[in-house]
Amino acid sequence: MEDEECLEYEALAERKRKAALQNHNDCTEGEAKKKKMAMESQDNDDERRRFEAIIFGFGSRKRSRELKKRGRPEGSKKKVCPEIRRMLGDASLHYALGRYEEAISVLHEVIRLEEELPNSYHILGLVHDALGNTAKAMGCYWLAACYKQKDSSLWKLVFTRLIEQGDTSWAMSCLSEAVKADPNDIKLKFHLASLYVELGNFQRAADVYRQMVQLCPENIEALKMGAKLYQKSGQIESSVDILEDYLKGHPSEADFGVIDLLASMLVQMNAYDKALKHIELVDLVYYSGKELPLALKIKAGICHIQLGNTDKAEILLTAIHWENVSDHAESINEIADLFKNRELYSTALKYYHLLEANAGVHNDGCLHLKIAECSLALKEREKAIIYFYKALQILEDNIDARLTLASLLLEDAKDEEAISLLTTPMSLKNKYVNSDKTHAWWLNIRIKIKLCRIYKAKGMIEGFVDTLLPLVCESSHQEETFNHEEHRPLIIDLCKTLASLHRYEDAIKIINIILKLGYGKFPVEKEELYFLGAQIPCNTTDPKLWFDGVRFMVKLHPHRLTTWNRYYKLVSRFEKIFSKHAKLLCNVRAKYRDCVPPIIISGHQFTMISHHQDAAREYLEAYKLLPKNPLINLCVGTALINLALGVRLQNKHQCVAQGLAFLYNNLQLAENSQEALYNIGRAYHHVGLVSLAASYYEKVLATYQKDCIIPGFPDHMKDWKPGHSDLRREAAYNLHLIYKKSGAVDLARQVLRDHCTF
Repeated sequence: MEDEECLEYEALAERKRKAALQNHNDCTEGEAKKKKMAMESQDNDDERRRFEAIIFGFGSRKRSRELKKRGRPEGSKKKVCPEIRRMLGDASLHYALGRYEEAISVLHEVIRLEEELPNSYHILGLVHDALGNTAKAMGCYWLAACYKQKDSSLWKLVFTRLIEQGDTSWAMSCLSEAVKADPNDIKLKFHLASLYVELGNFQRAADVYRQMVQLCPENIEALKMGAKLYQKSGQIESSVDILEDYLKGHPSEADFGVIDLLASMLVQMNAYDKALKHIELVDLVYYSGKELPLALKIKAGICHIQLGNTDKAEILLTAIHWENVSDHAESINEIADLFKNRELYSTALKYYHLLEANAGVHNDGCLHLKIAECSLALKEREKAIIYFYKALQILEDNIDARLTLASLLLEDAKDEEAISLLTTPMSLKNKYVNSDKTHAWWLNIRIKIKLCRIYKAKGMIEGFVDTLLPLVCESSHQEETFNHEEHRPLIIDLCKTLASLHRYEDAIKIINIILKLGYGKFPVEKEELYFLGAQIPCNTTDPKLWFDGVRFMVKLHPHRLTTWNRYYKLVSRFEKIFSKHAKLLCNVRAKYRDCVPPIIISGHQFTMISHHQDAAREYLEAYKLLPKNPLINLCVGTALINLALGVRLQNKHQCVAQGLAFLYNNLQLAENSQEALYNIGRAYHHVGLVSLAASYYEKVLATYQKDCIIPGFPDHMKDWKPGHSDLRREAAYNLHLIYKKSGAVDLARQVLRDHCTF
């Protein structure tokens, strides 16, 4: 039963809290007043019923009529009958003698006879308190307060209990009732203001403090608290108003704290002229014949600086001496900052050094940093470096300071010192090796980029790659790294460096990440990236990594043969036809009807799967476009020769003759080159005309061919051996096979000895 009663009380407290918040936030002032009265009346009626249920037992006390309207009708004053008064006396006696059950029984009877008698509820609350029934006692006190609205002591009692229970919202409601009951009680208003502050309602708290000042104009602390709370709630004009009202009411003598606070408020409002007039008036009225306090002189100096009167400011600020620096450290720091912002660095340094020399001033590293910045502006480099180091001893995570110091060290040719400044100290590496130090300064992207630039400028390739590569690959830094315009050349340099170190897969991986994230929004940059990817050798692990780059270059330059050469070298490594490759060829051929390379590549792919008829059809399509091209004539000829060897072809001799015709065209267009002679010899050999084949092989042996540079692949030919373009060894080997098969073994051996030995 006790648990149920507590739960009922908590539900009631929550209901009261919501009602109070609804009152404060949802209505305009006029509507809120009416609504509040209606809601309070209804809520109090409900609360009375609930507390009576808790006190008298659920459902044990039925009401025969509605509760009367709160308060008595005007002109009436009901007196307590002698019998009720006697019963209350008996209940008080039972309570005093510890006979609590008897007291409860008598009080229940009193309440049955006269339900709106507050004393009965109060005594009943005391009895339940003595029995330890906190919830019932609380209900009794609440009902006593409700039936005796103007007794602030009862509301104070309920308020105290609620504060002990931590129910701030309901406590505020009770405290508001107590204030209504006794509006002149300063202590009650102080508690109410404190509760408003605790709930974050600074404006309401300031209003209460203002009421306290109206009750007691000499309450300086209430005045200052009210002004500060108005300032905190964003109503700084109200702060100024109440402070000015105080000064108007004290024409001869005023509290210095109020004067100083008003000056501070005016400065914060950027009302520098008004602040100066206020300080001049204070000097004339309150400090006539006396020296103006240093705090006001400093504020006057700040106003003069903001208004551009730096000479007047410096005259006023001569009153600052070493011994009073610690008392006005914040204001002196503000003065120095103002001089620094106006690029009066020498004057600013004077005040910064005053603060630095005073042991009573806390230095969080910012002071040394400001001295370093002023010294650097005055071109005092050595002093600036010293103070940057001092600042970083405290502000080790200040990225701007660390980067500035690194730049100064680089300008002084102290490269190793700059690198040491930007790299992780071993002590910190070991300290945070297993911790989640995700925001450490050495992990900052700007630090890493600066370090990369240093490594690149000094030719330290390994350091450059080891620093930048993880940064580029980390997903958390990718967007910030790639989208920054200054970083783009650095990333392209990284790809080139990786390629030079033969780390081709890393280079391609970075290029693909960049393009996937949308970097390369301008055609020139995108072309550079794809061209870089296309330049990387294709003979490593997965050819699909290279495909996007080469495909882009093909789309960009569909008539450039070197690009198609790279493309075909790549796709020829696929074990089966890649869907993207087939789609690309189809799209290019549809868009560029006169583009020959994709037609030739299609023919090559048919040749690779021994579909020679399809291959011949493709090659002849290319021949229509470029009939004088040696390669196309060679391809058509070889396709027809291969087709002639098929078992299903009926006109084989015609097909062979046509194939040889194209090969002779190739010979003529190639100007009787060694390769063209070899191809004709190989064709005769293939169809069994060995005597003709032998004659062409002999012509090949008699022809010298110097090494040729393959267009578009100059960088890849350095590993090729001399004589890679000479076909005499191949011709000799084929010729020796013909001699050997015809029985001329000695002749075959001689050919091998002359042309195929090293």
